[in-house]
Amino acid sequence: MKRVLLTGGSGFIGRNTIPFIKDTCQLYAPQRSELNLLDFSEVKNYLNDNNIDIVLNFANPNPAKNVLDIRDRMFEDSLRIFMNLFYLQDSYDFMYTLGSGAEFDKRRDLVSVSEKDETSSLPYDGYGLSKYIINQLISQNEKQCNLRLFGCYGPSDHESKFITHAIRCCLNNEDITIRQDCYFDYLHVYDFAKIIKYFIENKPHYKSYNVCSGKRVALSEIALLVKRLMNSDSNIVALKEGLNKEYTASNLRLLNEIGDFDFISLEEGIKIQIEYEKSCWNLK
Repeated sequence: MKRVLLTGGSGFIGRNTIPFIKDTCQLYAPQRSELNLLDFSEVKNYLNDNNIDIVLNFANPNPAKNVLDIRDRMFEDSLRIFMNLFYLQDSYDFMYTLGSGAEFDKRRDLVSVSEKDETSSLPYDGYGLSKYIINQLISQNEKQCNLRLFGCYGPSDHESKFITHAIRCCLNNEDITIRQDCYFDYLHVYDFAKIIKYFIENKPHYKSYNVCSGKRVALSEIALLVKRLMNSDSNIVALKEGLNKEYTASNLRLLNEIGDFDFISLEEGIKIQIEYEKSCWNLK
């Protein structure tokens, strides 16, 4: 049984992935108090003491979601966590890092982008730039792989994320506000977890994969779907007219490798999240 270190286990992606993989490997998912990923010596000792086979690097410093993260250090901390693990790769067999479509530079339309697409400009924001740099390092190393997420949703997602926002607006009988309509690719977090399970058991053929549904959907369509599923009378209000930049990707490389995959439909995924939000809402 492989010994797997999962970083970022208290985050949205990590905590939803753990239940899907914990019975298929010897899983280590230390909390921040147990392992400071910013401390090189701590990381080195942890890897050596636990004889790790695979690292799932899901740690993603984000001050908007965790008060322990510092806004001015988001770029540096993201890179430092990766580099501490990257530098110590002799202490494990393979590492998967959670990437982002933001590395393609979200100031332009990203329409069904593939892994081979090249950005014509570097990302302007620190988050996107850190992901771009990390991908460049991964692309030249045999023990690394970048699993690039675009839109991911599901139970316990942050209130700032649109699907969570739309559901909570309906629960509170408020308008569903859209800053500006745009097309996204949304993958259910349970599907992401199943894909991770595959990669724990199978070595990848490529250095990067777009981990996405491969389907584009407008935020306005999602709002209408949430309203219908919740039988809500909430209004949908776009704060700015027109369409914002598209953010969608191709998953053909992924599907060619893992074979047939039964994705959770957007409707079924939103139903799951509605039930989760209702259970939390009833506790308030």
